[in-house]
Amino acid sequence: MKDLRLVIGDKNYSSWSLCPWLLLKMFDVGFEEIQIALYQDNTAEKLGPYSPSLKVPVLLHKDITVWDSMAICEYISERFLGGSGWPANPKHKASARSISAEIHSEFHQLKEEWPMNCKASYRMAPSDKLVNEIARIDAIWSHIRRRYGENGNYLFGRFSISDCMFASVAISFEAYSAELSADAHTYMQTLLDNPFVQKWKSLGRREREQLAVAYASSA
Repeated sequence: MKDLRLVIGDKNYSSWSLCPWLLLKMFDVGFEEIQIALYQDNTAEKLGPYSPSLKVPVLLHKDITVWDSMAICEYISERFLGGSGWPANPKHKASARSISAEIHSEFHQLKEEWPMNCKASYRMAPSDKLVNEIARIDAIWSHIRRRYGENGNYLFGRFSISDCMFASVAISFEAYSAELSADAHTYMQTLLDNPFVQKWKSLGRREREQLAVAYASSA
């Protein structure tokens, strides 16, 4: 789609860029990808024409600009998917929005200690605070899968925005060898087996930039 452009950061590091990119890929919505390397001397200059916040991701659709990963996913669902980015059942949809907003705004320790890095393979002991956050994510995944996931392998059975929001978490959990319950581990593997997540990881591993932080220029 010539009039739909998605501005993203480094695939290796920009966890929030993955969210709308994955949604567009899963629902086969055509778009032009514009990738801008983060934390370079000219990053702000390059982002300026696209991003009011000077962060990624940013969606450009004709004369409309949408920034922040959650807002972009909502816009894609409403404008291109007829609302099907979320579960159709109102109760399921409410839970999906709640857990998506939670991972977007909370879990600061995870984002600090175990940022997404497609090249990483560590056994790094988590702090006590991170252990608590991992347990919370494990509880979310296990509970949602048991309660709403009977019609497929994703959180709410069918793929949704919630799976986009947790995709980078799955990459981090694998990279840092998170200890998970059986149900949570199975869901993590579902995300990691997704062909577009695998494609993102493969492209991320080819990037040469080495960054000390991964979240400051993403939203």
